[in-house]
Parts: sequence; C-alpha cells; structure tokens
Amino acid sequence: MKKIYFAALAVAAGLLMVSCQKEPALKIATFEDVTVGEAGTNATYTEDGIHGWTSGEFAFTTGSGYGGTYFYNFVVSSQQENTFASYADQYHSAVGGAAAGQQFAVGFQDLYSEGAALEIKLAEAKVIPGCYLTNSAYAMNSMEKGDDYSKKFEAGDFFLLTITGFKDGKEQAKVEFYLADFRDGKSEIVKDWRYCNLSSLGEVDKVSFALTSSDNGAYGMNTPAYFCLDNFGAQK
Repeated sequence: MKKIYFAALAVAAGLLMVSCQKEPALKIATFEDVTVGEAGTNATYTEDGIHGWTSGEFAFTTGSGYGGTYFYNFVVSSQQENTFASYADQYHSAVGGAAAGQQFAVGFQDLYSEGAALEIKLAEAKVIPGCYLTNSAYAMNSMEKGDDYSKKFEAGDFFLLTITGFKDGKEQAKVEFYLADFRDGKSEIVKDWRYCNLSSLGEVDKVSFALTSSDNGAYGMNTPAYFCLDNFGAQK
C-alpha cells in the first residue's frame, strides 16, 4: 500500500514540475543573424521574384520587381544614416540605425506586384509580446517637407500602421500604431524607436502589416509606404 502511495506522490510531483516549467523562450527577430551585402542590405535585385529568409524563429520574404529595380515586403538594413535624398536612401530609418545592435528591417507595402505581402510567419502559433517601430527616413522626410508626390503634413493628417494577427488562416485581432498623427491638435511624426505591444493579438502564426494615410490620390496613398521594424517578438 505504501509503495502505491509513494508512487502516486511521485507522479503528482512530476506533473507539478512539468506544469511549472516555462514555455521555451521565443527567439526574437533581431535581424543581426541576417547577412547583408556590401551595400548594407540583404536585398537582391538580379531578377524579378521573391526570396525567403528568417531571423530568430520568424519567416520573412523580400521581393523585387521590374527587373530588380526596387524591393517590396521586408529587407534588412545596416545603414546608419537618417537622411533621404534619393531612392538609394530608402534603407535609412528616421533614427539613423537600429533600436539595438546594428541591423533592422525596412518594410515596403507594394499593392501591385504579384506575391507582395507584408507578412511575418511562425511555424506554430505563439503569443508575440511586441516589437519596436519607427518611420523610415523616406516617409519622415516626405511628411515633414512634402515632395513631388506627397504633401507636407498638416492638421488632420495621419500615417497609420495596422498590425493584424492570424491563426490557422483566421483573423484574431488588430493593433494600430500611428507613425504620424496630426489629428485633434497633435502634430507628431515618430522619429525614435517605440515599443508596440502585440500581446493582445493572442496566439498567432502570421502577422500582417498595412499602411494607410490621409494623403491619397488617384493611384492610392501618396505618403511613401515604408516603415522600420526591430526586435520583433521582444518584451519591452
């Protein structure tokens, strides 16, 4: 009888130990584990098409179109400037570098190329604590000064990033992050790295990103459809 009793205690103790064990830590996307070329990005412009890459345990894609003359989706950048004078500067963040380390990701929303999708995927559904976000130098410059295609931001304008979580193909929840907000007396363009809490999305295996702006024309959004991302999956 004692043997059965002690055996039961051992089983109970083992179950308690298992239940108290923490889930394996999420391997965040720091982008430091991605190889960049001499130009300071992992973009490839040799031909049209999409290639995949990973950082941490997250899967990303980079696309190129029109014979490789531009990129879409995500690229990794190690460029440290915060200026924008030409398209060669499209890999600059508004801060002039990463939130931590040397590398960060730049996202570009292309609504026209086949296969273009600002998405990040996981092999299995998990809660993603959050990430760090800021403007690209291109978008910041455009909103501050205006350019040939976009207007200088004024009262009532906004530049919004909407982040949507999915599990098994079903939408779970959304998080909104204003990259610029001139509504209700505000006049702010984000120029520093800011933490965005994503835990409210719940367990997800895919996250998508969509940019919208108050500045639109006959062909869609005029504000440059770029933003910068770092430490995806990090705790604050």
